[in-house]
Amino acid sequence: MAKKAKPPANNRDAGGDGKETTAGYFRKIFLESPQLLNERSNNKLLKRWLADHPGQTEVPKSVKANLANLKSGLRSKQRSKVASRAQKKLPPGEQQKVATVPTGDTHLEMLEYQIDECLILAKSFDRDALESVISHLRRARNEVVWKIGK
Repeated sequence: MAKKAKPPANNRDAGGDGKETTAGYFRKIFLESPQLLNERSNNKLLKRWLADHPGQTEVPKSVKANLANLKSGLRSKQRSKVASRAQKKLPPGEQQKVATVPTGDTHLEMLEYQIDECLILAKSFDRDALESVISHLRRARNEVVWKIGK
């Protein structure tokens, strides 16, 4: 009896059953069209999702939340890359002077960054004891991201 082939363990775009995850779907779109990552509105992405998923008449909340989380995380990585490049340009003795700071143009993007930092801190203390705090912070961040997208 032949065993069923499993996807590689490091394939973060495939779920446990080998199907593409929601984050994997949107990650491919961002690779194809990086400018969509910096757009405020998610309307184009959500319309494309509906077009690619026949039979669906409305985008589920879980897909919207997943998109918001992915977009936030990718934007955060973008910011850290900018700071890293700036560090490398400095002379060796002064490299610690460049700090990673939010590069958002709006107050809402700065708020999103601060909520992300709070989430990281809460998770590093005690995930189990701060589970409700982490949940509230996630909801707050998602709402801020959606307000940015309007």
